[in-house]
This record gives sequence, C-alpha cells and structure tokens, in this order.
Amino acid sequence: MVESDIKKNFHYTILVISIMKHMKLFISILSSIIFIFFISSCVLFSKDIKTQINISSREYPGAEVSLTITRGLPSSPKEIHKSQLDSLGRARIEFSHKDTLNALLIVGESEFSTTLYIEPGSDINLTIENGLPTFKGDLKIINSYYYKIGLNAREGQEYVNANCARYISASSLKQQVYLDSLATFGTELKKQIEKDNSISNHYRQVLIDYFSIFGITQPMYFDMRVDNNDLITKGRSAILDSTLSNAFEGFSLQHKYIKFPTYRWYVNIRLQPIFNNILNYRYENGVKKGKYEYIKEAIEKDTKLNDYRDLLMAIFIFHTSSSSEMDYNLGSKLINSFKMDYPQSKYLTELEYMLTDFYQLKGGMPMKDIEMHDVNGKAFSVSSLKGNLIYIDVWATWCGPCIDELEYSKKLAKKYSNHPELKLLYVSIDEDTERWKEYLRKNLQFEGLHGIQNSEFVEDSSMITSLYKIYGIPRYILIDKDGKIINANAKRPSELLTDSYLDSLLVL
Repeated sequence: MVESDIKKNFHYTILVISIMKHMKLFISILSSIIFIFFISSCVLFSKDIKTQINISSREYPGAEVSLTITRGLPSSPKEIHKSQLDSLGRARIEFSHKDTLNALLIVGESEFSTTLYIEPGSDINLTIENGLPTFKGDLKIINSYYYKIGLNAREGQEYVNANCARYISASSLKQQVYLDSLATFGTELKKQIEKDNSISNHYRQVLIDYFSIFGITQPMYFDMRVDNNDLITKGRSAILDSTLSNAFEGFSLQHKYIKFPTYRWYVNIRLQPIFNNILNYRYENGVKKGKYEYIKEAIEKDTKLNDYRDLLMAIFIFHTSSSSEMDYNLGSKLINSFKMDYPQSKYLTELEYMLTDFYQLKGGMPMKDIEMHDVNGKAFSVSSLKGNLIYIDVWATWCGPCIDELEYSKKLAKKYSNHPELKLLYVSIDEDTERWKEYLRKNLQFEGLHGIQNSEFVEDSSMITSLYKIYGIPRYILIDKDGKIINANAKRPSELLTDSYLDSLLVL
C-alpha cells in the first residue's frame, strides 16, 4: 500500500469516526426530542379538553338550559352545567372532560330534551325550531340519530306502560309475545342507520349499541314488575334453595352496555326485587349472617357475575341507603366492608359521596330546618320551636302503619303532659290538604302541633322527605333543645312508651 493510499484511508477513518460521533449526538438529540414530545403529549392528553355546545332557539327565549352528566351509580353525584337562552334565543355551555359522554340536555321545563353524544373537544351546534332539532358542527349526524332513537324509545315506553299489567298476569307464552313485539319498534330507523354511508363503522356501532338499549332494558323492566308483584302477592319472587345458587337465575349483564347511564339505571331497578327476595329468605329461615355478607355470598355463588361483583354490591348498598334503617353509622360499616372486599373498585368514591348526606344527619349535627303550614294555612318552621325537645312524626292519612302508631302517640302525649318542653310535631306529607284537615277535625283528641308539607305550599328542595332522606313512612326524628339532631331515625311512639329514653333526654 502506497503512502497516498494510507493517507486516504486514514482520512476516511477519521471521517467515519467523526460522522459516527455526530450520528450519536444526532440520535441522542432526536431521542430527547421524541421523549420530550412524548411526555408533553402525555401531559396534553391527560388534561381535560374543553367541549362547547351552542344552543339556538327563538321559541324559548329566557329558558334555562341544563346538561346533566351521570357517571357510575344512581347515587353518584350528577355533573350539571347550566346556561340560559338570551333575548335572541342563544345559549352556550362549555366544560372540560377527558372521556366520551352521554349527557341529557333539557331546555326549559322539558319543552325540549335529548341525549347528546359528546367527545372531548367537541364543538356542537344545535338549533331548535318548531320543537325539532337541527345539528351542525361536530358529531351532527350521530346526535341527529340520538334524537331519533330517543323518540323511538319514548314510543316503545308508552307501549310497555300500557301493557305492563297484562304482561304480569299473562302466561309465559303470551309474555314472550310482548317481548318479541318490543323488537318491532324502530325497525326502519335501525335499517337507516345500517345503510347510511355517511357514518363510519365506529359511529355506526355506537348508534346500534345505543339503539339496542331499549330492547335490552325493557325485558328487565318487565321482569322487575313481575318479581315485585310476586313479592307482594306471594311473599317471594322465586323459590330459593339453602345454597342460594339460583338467586340470580335469569339475570345477566352485558358488558358493552354498562357505559350507558340508562342501562345502569335498569340494572339497578332489576336488582331490587332480587335483593329483597334473598333478604326475605334470610329472615324467614333465621339466618344469622349479616345482610351484606348474605348478599355477597349469593353473588359469589353465580359464576356469570364474577366480573361484576363490586358493581352489584355497590348497588346493594345504594338500595340499603333508601331503607328506613339507613344512617351514617350503618352506611360507614357497609362501605368499610365494601372497601375491604373491593379496594380498587371504581364505585368506592361514589359510595363515599353517598355517605356525605347521611353524615349531615348524624347525632350532634344541626337540624335541617323545614317550613310547613298549619290547618289555617299559616307558615311556621321547626326552628321556631328551638329551646324544646322536639319529637317529629312524619306521617300521612293514607299510611296504615302511621295511623296505627298515632294511637300510641296519643298515649305518649298523655304520659308527658306535665313536660311542656317536649313538643310533639306531626308533619303530614298528604298531597290532599283537605283530607288531612278532615282527619284532624274527626280526631280532636289528637294533641300536638300539626303541619303539612306538599306541593301546594313548599318547594321540593325544602321537603322534609328529601332533607332527612326519608324513603318510607312513618318516620320519627328527635331534635334537642339546642336545635341539634339527636336521632334522624328515632324510635316509634310504641317503643318510647315502654322505656325511659325520653325521660333521660328531658332532664338534660
């Protein structure tokens, strides 16, 4: 090899080494850029993205517009965004989110309503004319179909309501005829969705799934009505065996529909008679196991429910929250059990939110003041009785157990007639005010303070039933002399007559 060749090779080697060094630097820089872009992208996509909904309607100037988003359980907090149509009939709702939503839009007092399909960053424009919607902007086709599907579901619901009583008493063969007829609603609309070439396959499937909810949920509704009827007339909706292996026979869940609030709501109501049947069996057979553990055992017996155990147990706790026995202490106990069994459940936060209402009703918390009207139509409130021990009896003339307890109330009033600091307050929730007045006229010996709360006098937001989480009457509430709750679910008059509980409170 000559010297010139050696020099060439040397320079070539130096060049290669230099290029390799620069390549390493370039790759390093490129990798850093990619990494930074990836991180910034992750940060970007982890943030909520703002959606804008513009509503235009000259028909409802000044009307309120609300968009309600429901996530998870029926008891979970509802996210509500509000606006108002201005004098030109224009309104805008803006909010941020990072997930695809199905939200209920209502204009005015339900003058117009529809479910909207919303994706993060959507810009949806809705014009309402002659009560009918026209969509423009993002997702216009899918939301137009959503409205039509909603109309179809309402038509089908009218059919269900008209035939529910017949379905309950029909033979199995005839019941199947009713169920088969549900599939006939919206046949042409479904064909139109399937043939519409302007819809991508993705959105077509979204629409078909949404369309299918009616046909899936209404049999669940029929079955719930049948089971409830059997519980009332027979005391049970199905004959259970000691192993509880057949407790959820005929009940199943379809995973792809759980994302829809409507489907979750029907799952919730379908489970109500099933849970009641299991608990009735527990009571009738003197089972010592607690209600929570007994329901959990029944769920775990059915393998098809393996993936939904936390959902079903969360719904059971929600049902319990609607019972007369529910209070903060019981709610805490149930939710702690749930947390131990399902520590990673997405429903845990919603259950804890539900408990906040009961926390406001625990002993020692300030009472929820309520206003009512006496027999002369004069308004007064519970706070006007502050300084006394107040025993509130929530009742109605149509409530048999309430009337039965009133006989003990009369005896209770007589027993403590020498204690003017004990105020017996009877709050009726009769809608028929005249019926309530007539009852009091016929029962003059019915001593105590009397008031009524119904839609004639008070807004629902101040109703005793909503403030004190009352789902069944009679209900009794004890308030101390400082206006604080002693017990929002107190003993009945028949129980108080046989112990000295009120005596111990009166000496305080």
